[in-house]
Amino acid sequence: QKALPAPVVGCATVGVVANGPATVAAVGFYGDWLRVGIGVATELPKSALSRARDAVDRAATSLGITPQALVAGKHAALTFVDGMCGHEEAFCIGSAAAAPHIKFVGGSSSSEHGSSRRSFVWANGEVLADAGVVVLLDSALPTEPVTSSHLTATPAKAVVTAAEGRLIEELDGVPAAHRLRQLIAQLGGRLDEAHPSEYAFARFVGGKPYARSIHVIEGDFVLLASSVEPGHVLHVMRPDDLIAETERDLAAAANRIGGEVSSLIAFSCVTRHWEAQAKGLNRELAAVYNKYPTTGF
Repeated sequence: QKALPAPVVGCATVGVVANGPATVAAVGFYGDWLRVGIGVATELPKSALSRARDAVDRAATSLGITPQALVAGKHAALTFVDGMCGHEEAFCIGSAAAAPHIKFVGGSSSSEHGSSRRSFVWANGEVLADAGVVVLLDSALPTEPVTSSHLTATPAKAVVTAAEGRLIEELDGVPAAHRLRQLIAQLGGRLDEAHPSEYAFARFVGGKPYARSIHVIEGDFVLLASSVEPGHVLHVMRPDDLIAETERDLAAAANRIGGEVSSLIAFSCVTRHWEAQAKGLNRELAAVYNKYPTTGF
């Protein structure tokens, strides 16, 4: 922050996505085509929904407008949230609900599973835990949010009957890992507990799947990438062609803005990269991102 005349925001991560090997990566935006507003939400466990909405309001106010005046296509929002605070989804819901007519995309800070180290976000020279950052872009150039998922739904599903945060303890009233093995066996497969990211869960809301990647099988428990609650119905998802789907979705987004991409900011779920590693597709996945000027995690 001291070295630069512009605000610096970001977060900790287990892996960088960039055009080449890196442990730290950043993208700098400059020029008369862009204005940026930043809002910070602290102490998310106290009231994540309202604090996220307030952060959007502060970011919009710094641009001299209200959240209601934001315009799709001209405005877009990037969000960074502490992925270990346990309130990531409430932050996502609260921030997006504050301006539902524009697109919000983002990612979570993280550390290695089992590590005692905290994860952090930062803004304006301050490192924060239990916090989230909203970055509003007011752009004269087209911005195009894009989501890519290569997961397809299977007939197998279960109800979460006991869970705490990201840890599922029971599915359909039985130990979660045991029930997951049963569900995958019904599909004619076998759960590889060394690489559980071969499958994923998803909640369907309004007919749209919201994936919950499987990180680790711990005894009877299943640890996901994001939280679930008792009563949630989870569908088992099976991967399709990771490389082809990612390539297609990014190319379609590029075409929608005229074919030339000046910058791609990537928030890429770590289980995509675990899957690529397990299947020997690391270079192919990196090559898809490297077709564009990519920075992310």
